[in-house]
Amino acid sequence: METASIILSPRGFAIIFVLGAPGAGKGTLCTHLAQIHNLAHYSVGDSLRSWMRENPTASLAVQIQDKLDNQGFLTSEDLNPFICQAIKDALNQGEPKLRGILVDGFPRCMEQLESFNPWPFQDELPLAPSSEGGAMANAKPDIVLLFEVTKQNAKLRYLARARDNNDSQEKFERRFAEYEMETVAVEEVYRQRSVLINVDANGTKEENVNKVTKKLEESELWRKVIVEGSTGANFLV
Repeated sequence: METASIILSPRGFAIIFVLGAPGAGKGTLCTHLAQIHNLAHYSVGDSLRSWMRENPTASLAVQIQDKLDNQGFLTSEDLNPFICQAIKDALNQGEPKLRGILVDGFPRCMEQLESFNPWPFQDELPLAPSSEGGAMANAKPDIVLLFEVTKQNAKLRYLARARDNNDSQEKFERRFAEYEMETVAVEEVYRQRSVLINVDANGTKEENVNKVTKKLEESELWRKVIVEGSTGANFLV
């Protein structure tokens, strides 16, 4: 008895990485963009904190807490399973179908960036092959948003939000130095790939929303990927 083969159909679904210094307002602006453009918003930091509360004795929870208390980044081996599940959940959401997902706070270092070339989730979330039949180099992300902020403004916001005892002045100084040392290089890679859209986020919440709205309206890349749904590589679903 023959078994029916499953035919997968291509679907455009945008993967959008969101970068910025601590206190840049990434979460606030991502929440706005998700609502306006029918996107999922996945905050890597918030997700890890939530997971830690539910799994306090897990070895990974100890590693995460160590990174929060001290310095450094989790490896892609630790982080990518969380990101894979977030993308899978967004892709499988019912009507209305989402246009894509904002991955807020990733990648923060070159090791994390390099883990996405080639696409690391081909078994679970397959991408359609290139016209030559093979995997596309640097297939995702489709867009990288960079929210730029001065150190002074970032510090004021960071200390004002004070989510927990990790949000101290000493912690801000360490995290901002880490951002300048590690993440700025990541931004430059995406700038060279012509997928980076930078937005001045030094204003009030309302001003920043207006600025990001104007910047995206003027962006040919955003129009192509989000408005027209033309992503570099389609998912097979």
